Amino acid sequence: MMLYPFLLLLPFIFGTILGIPDAPFPQGDEIMHIRSIRESLSSGSYLIPSLSGLPNPYKPPLLFWMGMASDKIFGMSYTSERLVSLLFGIATMFLLYRLVFQIRKSKTDALLTIILFGFSFLSLKFFGLLMMEGAMVFFLLYYFYSFYFYKKTKQSHYIILGSLLTGIGYLLKGPILHVYIILFLLSYFYVKVVRFQKGKLSLRLKEIVNEKLIVFSFGLTLIIPILWILFLYFTIPAGKDLLRFFFITENIGKFYSANQSGVRIWFGWILYTIPFTIPFLQLIGSSISKQKQTKHQSYVMTFLVFFLLVTSVHLLPNRKDPYYVTPFICFIFLIPSMRNLSWESLLMTKTNQITNVIVYFILTFLAIILRLPYLFIFSLLGIVVLSSARYFFQSKNNQWRAVFYSQILILPLIIFFLLKPMSDPDLRDLTEEVEGNSICVVAENPWTAMDVQNKLVNSKVQFALPLTIAENCSHTEYLINFVGTEIPKEFSKRATWFHWKQHLQMNPQLLISAILKMDKSKFQTEISLWKRGELK
Repeated sequence: MMLYPFLLLLPFIFGTILGIPDAPFPQGDEIMHIRSIRESLSSGSYLIPSLSGLPNPYKPPLLFWMGMASDKIFGMSYTSERLVSLLFGIATMFLLYRLVFQIRKSKTDALLTIILFGFSFLSLKFFGLLMMEGAMVFFLLYYFYSFYFYKKTKQSHYIILGSLLTGIGYLLKGPILHVYIILFLLSYFYVKVVRFQKGKLSLRLKEIVNEKLIVFSFGLTLIIPILWILFLYFTIPAGKDLLRFFFITENIGKFYSANQSGVRIWFGWILYTIPFTIPFLQLIGSSISKQKQTKHQSYVMTFLVFFLLVTSVHLLPNRKDPYYVTPFICFIFLIPSMRNLSWESLLMTKTNQITNVIVYFILTFLAIILRLPYLFIFSLLGIVVLSSARYFFQSKNNQWRAVFYSQILILPLIIFFLLKPMSDPDLRDLTEEVEGNSICVVAENPWTAMDVQNKLVNSKVQFALPLTIAENCSHTEYLINFVGTEIPKEFSKRATWFHWKQHLQMNPQLLISAILKMDKSKFQTEISLWKRGELK
């Protein structure tokens, strides 16, 4: 199978989306991260990144430090800042390659694994955004990498160095990475220590003694977090307040915010494994019901227990975002090699093939409704190829190629032929006259103003709620209205455009009616640009 062209396709995909302000798969927090980097560079707040003129209390500084360094080297841009996450993605794929190669001793299997991982929704989203999640994937996988090679070679430097470097991950999102490592170790020792024989529970406590270096090495992961906390506490004037806000308001506050449905966490496992969700669900099911004794079976069982524990932990707080499960999905890509299963056997199941055909039928339907000719052509081609593979191709190799190619191309098709043609207009093109002037952004959320400031780098942006326009917009030359509120008479309208609504409140009847009538105004909100003074 020709695999290298698909490996080369990944840099092309990321190369076309890194520099786009409105990414195909956006995440709201990225706006704040980019704003913090650029503001910190502007104000010289290199050690303690700032946001809105104050030290940024929401996250530790590692991602911001790396973003600032990238901006310094390559110039301030979305591409430079998002390059940080892409580099973590490349490093993650290298670790996956090394692990699979050591497990299967096959370059083809290792290459196939990283290609499939690269075309997953997890990779195409978070390795193309300035978010902590891509780096979290790397640090957690790196800990297992060092753990695995220590167990394989009995060379202690793997686990010692791995634990020390993994501790750097604290500087991304705080102690949550250490919680994951503790849960992984608990899962590992549960598999090693706990035994059920003839209905009786027995504990092999000697296994813990035998693994004393692993237990000891966990303490090494705490060195960098402790040093950073002490540094903030004793040397930074606002350090105590930063620590108090981060640990109490930001983290413990997740238990007191409005409670969200636990389904969101389970949905994350489904969402971020797309387009391989069906094969993975079948893989997890068979791993539980049909345990296959291989030399890596203990790792498979450790992963399954680990998945259950981390999901349970994220069900405890009131805040339950689906992307919380992203650091663990890379381990699913290791299970086939550990069970001596081929990717062909996973992707060629009847259920997976039928699901692929259904997906392409849905894309074809959307292409017709939304009048997207390229999406229609490629979706129809996908249906033909998949149907031919199942009913007409005699060669299993040709059937496997058809399924493989069509499946990994699902997300690129969605990115380039569905999302890109339907994307919001580029604010920079619509507001060329505004660049370099003062702007008042009227919105419900200050992050909207941050987004405008990120896009219009040379302008000075002021945020105003609808009820504070007179107070906050009194000295600005331009005004951008995101909420459809009444604008003071001293401003005159210069342009209007439309954005897709992020949150729709429509009952099913109105939704179906809008789709059948192809009335996209039901799904959009009007944005308007205003200038102080009368038009001439």
